[in-house]
Amino acid sequence: LLHFFEKRKPVIKSYLHLSHTRINDNSGVYPPLYNLDYSQFDLLLLGGDIANLTSLDDNILSHIDSIFDLGASTTLFTLGNHDYTDTDKLNAYTGRPNYYAYYQNDATFIVLDTQDSLSNIVGLQQDFLNSVLDTISTTRQLFILTHKLIWMDDDGVLTPQIDDISNGIAGDCFYCLNPNNFYSEIYPKLVELENQGINVTCIAGDVGFKVNSFSYETADGIEFYAS
Repeated sequence: LLHFFEKRKPVIKSYLHLSHTRINDNSGVYPPLYNLDYSQFDLLLLGGDIANLTSLDDNILSHIDSIFDLGASTTLFTLGNHDYTDTDKLNAYTGRPNYYAYYQNDATFIVLDTQDSLSNIVGLQQDFLNSVLDTISTTRQLFILTHKLIWMDDDGVLTPQIDDISNGIAGDCFYCLNPNNFYSEIYPKLVELENQGINVTCIAGDVGFKVNSFSYETADGIEFYAS
């Protein structure tokens, strides 16, 4: 549960971030999640790997939808490898593509697809991301939502911790945390926005096997979370 305080207003927003809720038999999600009242949160952020094979068929998707209301504007879903069986089917439930932006009050949320190109944000997705980042004007909070902890790669402090933190080990497989272009092509733009007074927060979902949560703040003031 993340409480974010806007810098210029005494406003508190409550966002619930859930990820890796899957159970092996693909019958549903981690049992305690059935008892939560999700309406009490301003946003529900799903960080991926929600079921063992989330988009396998309508039986599991309709079940997941009954819990999290996938088509609600306030449910944001970033896809993990266990959600990727049939993304067209999943998109029919969410009403959204695999990556998109959402705006609420003074906050901008960018949902990215880190399965698309082995952790890299390239091609049309990179064009989309740049178009959003280049046109942000009134936002006070920017959230970058991913499944993989792509900001751990190619960082002197974080990279040695990958295999102790991330579910996906450092490597070149579909579920791995792959070498990527976060620091070379994305991070400099985030630093520019942070220097303009916009709070930049990156939230990832591929943890749970080794740790339940992770946080880190860069020297530039950008915050990384995973849960």
